[in-house]
Amino acid sequence: MGKRGQVDMTQMARAWAMGLDMFVNLLAGGILGFGLDWLFGTYPILMLVFGLLGLGVGMLKFLREALQLNKEMSKPHEMGHEPGKSDE
Repeated sequence: MGKRGQVDMTQMARAWAMGLDMFVNLLAGGILGFGLDWLFGTYPILMLVFGLLGLGVGMLKFLREALQLNKEMSKPHEMGHEPGKSDE
């Protein structure tokens, strides 16, 4: 594969990582909340609170990564270069 294929695979890997990261944060918050609910006997209040908190953190991380990726993709374009091509 040429450099163009490598760039596309890297971008695809970052996109998958962003989505997976959001899911993992939601799952971790839900599991933490479930454990605390079991410990304190407050089922399902803390599971919902921590699940929503995990979702919020996941969405925040997703937006930050998307904005960073957008900035990286538009930077070469602003200087007159095609995205994905290097000066080598």
